[in-house]
Amino acid sequence: MRGTHGWSHVDAAAKRALVQAIAWGRPTKGPLHVELDLTDRCNVACYFCNQQDVRTKEQISYGHLTALIDELKASGLRSVRLSGGGDPLAHKDVGRVMDHLAARGIAVDNLTTNGALMTAEIAERLVRNGAREVIFSINAVDAADYARMMQVKPAVFDLVVAAVRRLVALKKDAEHPIVLAQFLLDRANYTRMPEMYALGKSLQADRIVLSNVIEIPRERIDRALLLGPQDAAAARPCLRQILAEDKGRDLLEISFMVQGWNEMALELRGELGYPPYLPLHPAAPSFREENGHCFFGWYSAVVRGNGEMYPCCLLLNPDYKPLGNPVGSTFGEQWSGPGFTRLRVEMRSVLLENPGQFDPGTYRTLQRQCVEPGLCSLKNMYFRGDEDFYKRLGRALAWARRRSRWKRAVLGALPRPLALAADRALARLRSA
Repeated sequence: MRGTHGWSHVDAAAKRALVQAIAWGRPTKGPLHVELDLTDRCNVACYFCNQQDVRTKEQISYGHLTALIDELKASGLRSVRLSGGGDPLAHKDVGRVMDHLAARGIAVDNLTTNGALMTAEIAERLVRNGAREVIFSINAVDAADYARMMQVKPAVFDLVVAAVRRLVALKKDAEHPIVLAQFLLDRANYTRMPEMYALGKSLQADRIVLSNVIEIPRERIDRALLLGPQDAAAARPCLRQILAEDKGRDLLEISFMVQGWNEMALELRGELGYPPYLPLHPAAPSFREENGHCFFGWYSAVVRGNGEMYPCCLLLNPDYKPLGNPVGSTFGEQWSGPGFTRLRVEMRSVLLENPGQFDPGTYRTLQRQCVEPGLCSLKNMYFRGDEDFYKRLGRALAWARRRSRWKRAVLGALPRPLALAADRALARLRSA
């Protein structure tokens, strides 16, 4: 099984506690999953990186990391993702951090890296400790295009290819880690999809992922490089070729964020006689869109290389104010502090009220993609197939919605001083 943003490491009891915390508006003791961005340092300078404007040269010290991991473990942490504004392998103590995580029984659910710094020792740790998934952001098919996209010397491409081969060889027949070779398309390379597929297959990757470069904050990308619906005609024969070759192999994973391209892929699958399409993350019968909003304020967090805390990796941008920093305090103090408390209040209001549209005057910690449907898949792509969880969450939210309506009706009928006193009394009972 691939990485699941930590969900496969969460047991039924923890899921029940999560549902109760959401229903009552209480904080959980701590996150069940954390993205540790060990360092903001990176050995490449990808032109499409969405964290260009928040990158620093800072990294979390090994001593602070071990203390943070121990605190998080005590509060219920099950798994981590190692990724970041920089490359996690650029942290000089990344091997020791992996050993500490393993010693504490915390799974590495995902490691995302460009791979150039993956030594044999790191690869051995990933296999020995049972890391669930390693994503290699190869992005290009040869040294020249790699240098263009990643803005480094062409020779780095050979280091990346060698690193993938090394990990695959060490893994042998082991189930984990699942190795993904990821490629990114722009207008300069999208007709080379067949070559990308061939490279991924030659590397013996478990999955070959194709996606496209997307816009990043502050319009840092030349829009002439961004693919659009008008490029579908030229892309179609290339996409058809790799789908034909992949039939029966099931290596290919396509996730285009270009209007009409995913539909084009489905049409080509039909032409090639593929079986009916099954979504990568199917929804359970108990899943309802009204209950599918984000719950990361109770479940997860990101800690950047400079210690700043965010709700998730998709909100790591220069215009988003971090919710805290555990350097100089404890993670628990920040998790129960004003930033994450406000986040949970806003997330709970979205879960209960389903506003549909983003109102910047209402939300201070959520952004448009957190509120409006269809703009963020991360908030339920790994979770929506969990029948028992969404059955419990649906019942709990239905109760909370009824309670919220009753509370508004009752308190609204009281004189304001009495209503405020009653509301404070209810809050004390809720937090008891």
